Amino acid sequence: MNSDTATIIYSYFFVLAALLAGIAMIAKHAIKTHTEVIEDKLAKIEYALYNDGKTGLINKVEELLTNQQSIKIDVEVMKAKSETRSRKST
Repeated sequence: MNSDTATIIYSYFFVLAALLAGIAMIAKHAIKTHTEVIEDKLAKIEYALYNDGKTGLINKVEELLTNQQSIKIDVEVMKAKSETRSRKST
């Protein structure tokens, strides 16, 4: 193999390596950009769920469950009072 052929082969090799490196850099940038968008969305979701520990969605659901239990107890008490009044009137 003469020096001209070797030079051509090395040139093609380095051009191919540069192309592959460029493609890899573009892919890395695209993945990073996409990941940042997903991380931003995730941060918004976590903020909506947990917020400051008092006004987040999870805290509101826990409050609803607590209120539901107290309402159930109040309804049972009202039913019991109603039954005792109806028994007394008969």
